[in-house]
Amino acid sequence: MLGRHWRQLLIAGGSRIGSDVLYALVVVFTLTYVTTVLHLSRPMALAATTLGAALNAIAVPLCGHLSDRIGRRPVYLAGAVLGMVWAFVFFVLMDAAHPVAICAAVVVGLLIHALMYGPQAAFVTEQFPGRVRYAGSSLAYTLAGIAGGGFAPLIIASLFKTWNSTLAISLYVTAALALTAVAVLAASETAKSPLKR
Repeated sequence: MLGRHWRQLLIAGGSRIGSDVLYALVVVFTLTYVTTVLHLSRPMALAATTLGAALNAIAVPLCGHLSDRIGRRPVYLAGAVLGMVWAFVFFVLMDAAHPVAICAAVVVGLLIHALMYGPQAAFVTEQFPGRVRYAGSSLAYTLAGIAGGGFAPLIIASLFKTWNSTLAISLYVTAALALTAVAVLAASETAKSPLKR
C-alpha cells in the first residue's frame, strides 16, 4: 500500500480532512462559542446543532446521489469551495447572537458539509484497485480522521485562545478545505468509470 499506492492514499486522505475540520467548527465549536463567548443558552446551541444534524442526515444521501449523476469531483469541490467562504460567513452570523442567525450558520454549514460527505465513501474507495481497496480506504479514512477531525477541536480552541479572534479559525478551516480541494483536483473522476481491479 505505502510503496505502490501512496499517491492514491494521499488523495483519499486529503479529500477527507477538510470536511472533518468544517464539521468540527460547525458542530463542536458552536456549542462552546455560543455558551462561553456569546453567553447564550446551551439548549439554544443544542437546538441549532440538532436541526443542522437532521438536515445533514437528509442531505448526505441526496448529495451522494447527485455525485452519482454528475460526478464525484464537481459535488465534492462545490462543498470545499463553499466551505471556504462559509468559514468566514459562519462567524458573522454567529456574532449576530440571534437564534435564527445561529441556526442558519449551523444549518448551512452542515449542508455544505453534506456536499463533501455524501460522495466521500464512494470517492475514497474508488481511488484504490480491488486487491488493496479495503486496506487503502480504511487507512486513508482513519489517518485523515485523526489528522482532520481528531485534532481540529483542539486546534480551533487553541487558535481562539491564542489570538482571541475568529479570523485565525476561519483561516485554518479554509486551509484544510483548500487541501481537500487540491486532493480532489488531483484525482480522476470515478463516478462513471468501472472500479479498478
